[in-house]
Amino acid sequence: MHLVMFDIDGTLTETMKVDEECFVRSFKDVFGFADIDTDWSHYPRTTDSGIFHDVFTSRIGRTPTAQKVSRFRRHFIQLLAAASSQSPFAPVAGADRLLSRLAQGGSHRVSLATGGWRDSARLKMATAGMCFDDHPAASADDALDRGVHYETFQTESSRTLWRVVCLHRVCW
Repeated sequence: MHLVMFDIDGTLTETMKVDEECFVRSFKDVFGFADIDTDWSHYPRTTDSGIFHDVFTSRIGRTPTAQKVSRFRRHFIQLLAAASSQSPFAPVAGADRLLSRLAQGGSHRVSLATGGWRDSARLKMATAGMCFDDHPAASADDALDRGVHYETFQTESSRTLWRVVCLHRVCW
């Protein structure tokens, strides 16, 4: 049995640019933060929650409260929803068919491991014609660090003797 683990942005959906734009704009709109470094490789934890935490802490000097995180996330999702209503997000060519075929076949299981928050991943996939909730998933809701997602699925797959294949556009 093979476990095929997909990232969302740039792997299943053509949403890397819009995600970045909405994320950066949310910092400006909600907290007045400008000049956000968008080279995500500069951050030690490359998830939405990890980057948000690092930017907020570096600008304010303390850890964000749950209310601050929630306010930012709500605004970010509103911006993504507005963007998708203007121009629906597209799947990466063939991604929707590949997900469907793998999920229907008997030799593969599909999982999702995204650095995005669960609600943003769900929105992106839905507008691109795919269902996030059809597959086991790990997201920025589960950990600040993306590596935890892969470790979780790899540990689980080793218990069932699955071979893990990770598909993502960017090396983390």
